[in-house]
Amino acid sequence: MAGKSFVFRFRDMEVREREFSLVKAGEVLPVEPKAFRVLLMLLRNPQKLISKEELLNAVWGDTAVSENSLTRSIALLRRLLGDDARNPRYIETVATVGYRLVCTVEALEDQSGILAGNGEAHALWDVALEQASGKPEIGSSREATSGGLRAGSRIGFGVRLLIGGAILTAGLAIAIWYLHRPLPPLRISGYTQITHDGLAKVVLGTDGSRVYFNRLSPPSIAEVAVGGGPAVEVPVAVPSPVLLDVSPDGSSFLVASHAEADDGALPLWNVRVLGGSIRRLGDAVYAAFSPDGSSVAYSTLEGDIYLVRSDGTDVRKLTSPGGHIPRLAWRPDGGAIRFTRDNLLWEMSSNGTNLHQLLPGWHGSGRECCGHWTPDGRFFLFLAIDSFRAGGQIWALDERRGLLRPPPSGPVQLTTGPTLWHQPVLGKDGKTIFTGGDTQRGELSRFDVQTRQFTPFLGGISADGVAFSRDGLSLAYVSYPEGILWRATRDGSRPVQLTEPPLEVLWPRWSPDGKQIAFTGGSLELPDAIYTVSADGGSPRRFLPEDKRVESQPDWSPDGRKIAFASATELTDQGGDIHVLDLANHHVTTLPGSVGMDFPRWSPDGRFIAARTGSGLSIYDPGSGRWSVLLDNVAIEDLELSKDGQFLYFLRTAGDRGVFRIRFSGGAPVRVVDLKDWHAAGFFDVWMGLDPTDAPLMLRDIGSNDIYALTLEEK
Repeated sequence: MAGKSFVFRFRDMEVREREFSLVKAGEVLPVEPKAFRVLLMLLRNPQKLISKEELLNAVWGDTAVSENSLTRSIALLRRLLGDDARNPRYIETVATVGYRLVCTVEALEDQSGILAGNGEAHALWDVALEQASGKPEIGSSREATSGGLRAGSRIGFGVRLLIGGAILTAGLAIAIWYLHRPLPPLRISGYTQITHDGLAKVVLGTDGSRVYFNRLSPPSIAEVAVGGGPAVEVPVAVPSPVLLDVSPDGSSFLVASHAEADDGALPLWNVRVLGGSIRRLGDAVYAAFSPDGSSVAYSTLEGDIYLVRSDGTDVRKLTSPGGHIPRLAWRPDGGAIRFTRDNLLWEMSSNGTNLHQLLPGWHGSGRECCGHWTPDGRFFLFLAIDSFRAGGQIWALDERRGLLRPPPSGPVQLTTGPTLWHQPVLGKDGKTIFTGGDTQRGELSRFDVQTRQFTPFLGGISADGVAFSRDGLSLAYVSYPEGILWRATRDGSRPVQLTEPPLEVLWPRWSPDGKQIAFTGGSLELPDAIYTVSADGGSPRRFLPEDKRVESQPDWSPDGRKIAFASATELTDQGGDIHVLDLANHHVTTLPGSVGMDFPRWSPDGRFIAARTGSGLSIYDPGSGRWSVLLDNVAIEDLELSKDGQFLYFLRTAGDRGVFRIRFSGGAPVRVVDLKDWHAAGFFDVWMGLDPTDAPLMLRDIGSNDIYALTLEEK
């Protein structure tokens, strides 16, 4: 098959190698380039086991990537094909080895190419020019009789008529082809890093020479030259400022104030960059200048969109789409506004009419967010976020239109790989995207009580949720940021993958007998729920498949017969209820008085359950059915129980930062670790666990979050 292009057909699928397209039941599905090449590799070798190494070498070449990139591509293909890893119809996983295409594939050589009509048209044009020049045909005679001349004239006229018709037909065919020809696609041809401090930041605008962005901690507005260099804070006369947009001429900012927020609504100000004069515009969630800078559209907590003049006058409601609206963008001609509503992109006319979803039925990659047009209006760029993590990949919707040219079939993905991108902001030249690039990675570290220092643990793997079995011989962990559950020996050797994307895992806990691991699992399509999986591998099983609430943070009873867990209407940093599941009959009871609690932790003798409250720690006595306060007026994060069950370890990241412990029986908390200069990482920005000796484990942030200039080109 080398050197040839094929059309592959299997079930209701058709893969067109030359066109780089995947068609399912007649519908073209968008697919990442790397995932498409993985699919081609499998299609060219049906029924053959292809190792992970072969696939990585064939698709990524010399680029240094981990197996997680391949795992993600396989997960994307399964989602597009409607396949199930546990009962595969298309792609079978051979654990630790590779993958095999198990369906029957028909491969047809693609004979399509450039239409012969182009060459034929050129030949016809040559004939027409010869006729027009009056050159005689070979063998003609000036002594021909008048009758012969008349007959020849009639024959010549007929030939010329046929040739003229053919020329007209060929010209029309060429014109139709020209009007229907595929336009050069948009792509990113270069990446330039313009900041190098690695700190969290969000790009909001540019004036052509500077890029403006928010620093997240503490809240401030800063700028950096478009070519790179040191970042400089931009002072504004607003406390705890948050930049929302930059005016088209770069003279003004739309700024909200977190310090003055009232029930989540942020006071919105129009701030002159030079001179510092400010005008109050209203209370907003998000806001954006119109293309001429004369007006501002903004969204409210109630899900309304308003229009106000830049001087604060003439306020009027445009529409009430409802929901959460965190982003707004104007079309360059001012005729339309697009916005994010409840993780989908919507569009309306700039007068508030014609409200509709932008991409109904698009089988994209997760949440749609944060769109902006190129300055010429030819493309609309936005983010698609396929996990709970902040950031995603950049896609482009082709807005180019022409006579007889059909609209594009759907968005095209511009970025891929481990870097997560934030809101794309277009440069004034229309050839540059300014955006934050977030590379998430941590280093697992263990606190040494002798040296009072953290040192890399298990080789410094990037892992969250590390949990040891009761005998201390095995451990479970979740790879960060991929969210995949693994089991390994105590020293981290012989790792075995237990879950696959798109399921993302949090808070694994071993059963007392060491045979099962309970965990919280979820995805963008599925709510968080408690699962269990065999420590030897197999398909994860959900404990309560009919439960519609969010379940999290499971913990086994000492005898392994019950599981305590937190449950809430949605996943939050604080609060819910504590429930106990009886594994024998699947009966669930709610602990009375547990409203607003989570992180249940069972004492080793099974007599008590500790839980985190909104303001500290409490202990539940099943015998009396009552709670007693163990710690009050202290905001805590993760909660762990010492191996002997005498101490509760907890984490504080605000105020007096550190790892503390308190006796289960009561008393004053004692600081174990000072986290003053610690840069933490984890799925909730921070995580804390314990090893079998009760030494604290944490994930040190070694990732980066910097601003990049991405070069756009049509080619």
